[in-house]
Amino acid sequence: MLVLVVPFVLAGLHTARADQPLVRSETVELNVGNALVIQSSRLAIQQVFLEGNLSAATVEKPLQYPADKFQINASGPGMYVLHVVFNQPSDYNVSLSIIQNDTNSIGNSTSYYISGGSFELDVTAYFNPAPNQAAVQASSTSAWDSFTGWMGSFGQAFPTWVKTVYLLLGLQFMTVGGLWIRRQSAKKEAATHPLDAGEKAYLWLDVTYKFLLVSFVAIVAIMGGELILLFVLRFMFLTSVNLLSLWDLFVVGFALGAVIIVYVTRFVLEKAFDLKPFEDE
Repeated sequence: MLVLVVPFVLAGLHTARADQPLVRSETVELNVGNALVIQSSRLAIQQVFLEGNLSAATVEKPLQYPADKFQINASGPGMYVLHVVFNQPSDYNVSLSIIQNDTNSIGNSTSYYISGGSFELDVTAYFNPAPNQAAVQASSTSAWDSFTGWMGSFGQAFPTWVKTVYLLLGLQFMTVGGLWIRRQSAKKEAATHPLDAGEKAYLWLDVTYKFLLVSFVAIVAIMGGELILLFVLRFMFLTSVNLLSLWDLFVVGFALGAVIIVYVTRFVLEKAFDLKPFEDE
């Protein structure tokens, strides 16, 4: 048994080392109003991580991945950090360009040739004030605009399939939970002990906790299923496939954090006010 397992493990380690991407770093400086464009000759862009003041940035992101173009420009000075991951079994070219929007011309440009496989481009971009606008202060942004911009940027961190899971399970749990709470309230009123506002709030908290817990389990199950399928296809059938990018540690961490927060709140209320969810007989 050990003789069979060791070659399999060594082959997996060799494949993992071979899949490690090449990494190149670039630092660029451009004026506010110009655009930073990253392009590939094929649909090789698999994932993009962007860090910076997103409320002052305009991102032209692709509708789906893999993609061949990613563009960002900023309305105010600041620094942005981009990590772009490419992957393509055949050869492809990657270019990093600065487009001057006032003249629609291409400024500095850097190109890479990759014979195939994974490639990571790390870019640190400094957006400087435009020469004719250096003395002009940016207009103040209201608190509501900042909040909506933050919410929009936060929502973009979740894939569409995760939002769909939360929406469908949320509608189901809120509908069924509302009917269950109404039935429990009717039973209590018939027993001359109606539910007060605190008990109803606790019951809704219990429904929310169960909804978040089921959503977390569903997300982990979907991601785990993709990883198992990818492992079987690549290491047992030696098939090179590009599945949907479902695995995202941020999504898992957020879902787990939401479950923990609601559970702790529910536990504290239960111990402090001696509240317990009703069980159907």
